[in-house]
Amino acid sequence: MSNKINQIQASYNPSEDRILLKIKTDNNQEYLAWITRRFMKLLLPILHGKHPTNGKNLFDSATNEMQQMEKQQSQMLGDYQSAYETPDNPQYPLGEIPILLVKITFKDIQGENGKLIFEPEQGPGVVLPYRADLLGPLIKVFAQAMETAQWNMEMEEIWQIPAETVLQ
Repeated sequence: MSNKINQIQASYNPSEDRILLKIKTDNNQEYLAWITRRFMKLLLPILHGKHPTNGKNLFDSATNEMQQMEKQQSQMLGDYQSAYETPDNPQYPLGEIPILLVKITFKDIQGENGKLIFEPEQGPGVVLPYRADLLGPLIKVFAQAMETAQWNMEMEEIWQIPAETVLQ
C-alpha cells in the first residue's frame, strides 16, 4: 500500500464470526480483509512489539518504550467516533470480496521503513508501515471490535493502553 491511509475500520460480523478490516487510502482505494480469532491472537502481540509465540520483545527496551509512548499518543489523537466513509468511486486492489488473512510477515522491522504484511493463503495481501502512528490506531479499532466479538482471548494486558513511561 503506497498511498496514505486516511481511515481504518474493524467491525465484528457475528454471522462470519470474524472481524472485517477496512482500510481506505487518500486516493479512494479500499482494502477489505477478514481477521479470524486465530489471526488476531497472533497479531495483537506484534502490534505491541512482542513476538507472537514466545512473547519476547522484538526491539530493545528503549525502542520498545518509545514506541509504546508514541502508540499511546496516537491512540488519544485519533477520531474513533466518525462513521467509516466508503469512497464514492472506490478501487479495490484486492477485490471487492474481503480476503481471508492467514499469515503475518515482516520486512525491515528493525529499520525506519519497517513493513507489516498481512497475507491470504494465495495472492496479494495488505502491506502496512510498522510505525507507532499506525499501530496505536490499529490497536484501538481492534480493541473496539474485540469487545463486540466477545472472543475472551485471555489477553487483557494486550488491550491496555500502556501507562505513561518515563525514559531514563
